[in-house]
Amino acid sequence: MTEQRKIEKFGVGNLFPDSHPPEFSFFKKKCIDVAIGYDDGFTFTPKFGDFKETEDIFDYLKQYLEDKELEKLDIRFDILKTCIYQVNPDTLELVELLECEKSDVEYFEWDKQTKNFEEVDSNSLSEEEEEYFH
Repeated sequence: MTEQRKIEKFGVGNLFPDSHPPEFSFFKKKCIDVAIGYDDGFTFTPKFGDFKETEDIFDYLKQYLEDKELEKLDIRFDILKTCIYQVNPDTLELVELLECEKSDVEYFEWDKQTKNFEEVDSNSLSEEEEEYFH
């Protein structure tokens, strides 16, 4: 069996240039599916795409709050145990999600007085809040 080369250039995952197509596999728990309210969300892929300049999801979310001029923000994190993308070998941009597996769920809300995100105990969520987060 031929051993596949891997390159750990980005600090957040491994590039497998010999895969067909080439793949980028993020390290465990680096990627996060973020749900914001009822109808907004994204997958946080540090150092790639919209997140090229950051590895910290909370720094990104603080800027999101500022850009959208929001006073309140409740979010749900689905932390990904596995997150593998096809990557364009010429540009090293993520192309297509090939595989992902969720591991943990966490809830946060913005505290405008402390200017930080505070974790919410999922057992304390009301039925309405549960629906809002799902």
